[in-house]
Amino acid sequence: MEKIDAILGDGEVTDFASSTGNSSGSSKTFTSTSAGTSVGETSSSECTTSGGETSATSTGSESSTGPSEPVCGDGVVEGDETCDDGNATPDDGCQECARDSIIFITSEVYQGFALGGLDGADLRCQSLAAKAGLERFLTFKAWLSTPSISVGDRLLHSRGRYVLVNGLVVAQNWDALTSGTIETTITVDEHSQTQDTRAWTGTLASGEPALGSEFCEDWDDDSGLLKFGGTGLSVNTDAAWSFFEHGPCFSELRLYCVEQ
Repeated sequence: MEKIDAILGDGEVTDFASSTGNSSGSSKTFTSTSAGTSVGETSSSECTTSGGETSATSTGSESSTGPSEPVCGDGVVEGDETCDDGNATPDDGCQECARDSIIFITSEVYQGFALGGLDGADLRCQSLAAKAGLERFLTFKAWLSTPSISVGDRLLHSRGRYVLVNGLVVAQNWDALTSGTIETTITVDEHSQTQDTRAWTGTLASGEPALGSEFCEDWDDDSGLLKFGGTGLSVNTDAAWSFFEHGPCFSELRLYCVEQ
């Protein structure tokens, strides 16, 4: 009896055969495992009967899945989507679940050395957008680079279209905007007025810094008064829209502003 108690204490009972007068000689085996379970695990048991009678297995295993990914086209804005209108129409303001982004040239002009750096240039774009009543005016940023911080790093690479205030399409998405050719000149300001002039950019059409000038001392230093910064031509649709030549930092030029 002591041995039986010891076996039962270990949680295992094996090879219990009973004689019932049945000549088939069938025997039953029962195995139980219950010890050592931890968080995230479940106990399992298995019961078999020899002689081909029955077999039952219970595992209690659990499966879990992570959060579902956003589904573009289901009409629900989630994840990194900025819109989801439930259709694939590209010219309705929502393309691949990314809304159109407005791009404009500023109505005001600024000296390159007195922009207040990248942050100051962004604030100028946001201020003009707010005064013009544009939605999401706080998201606007200047198309402006320094030697160490490029437009490509600063701005959102949208899957949606880039459009002027009047609705004309400049580029179908970020890749098209930085391809070296755009569809429409960026000559429309935040009030939808035409400005055929140059803009401070310090940036190649690819979104990379236009190396070779002083960037007006990062657009924020009186010492840059007699230095140079990269400029673009708003009347061009080739790569010169972003970078045409270096201009003296005392010049009064405009900025390109892009909604994020």
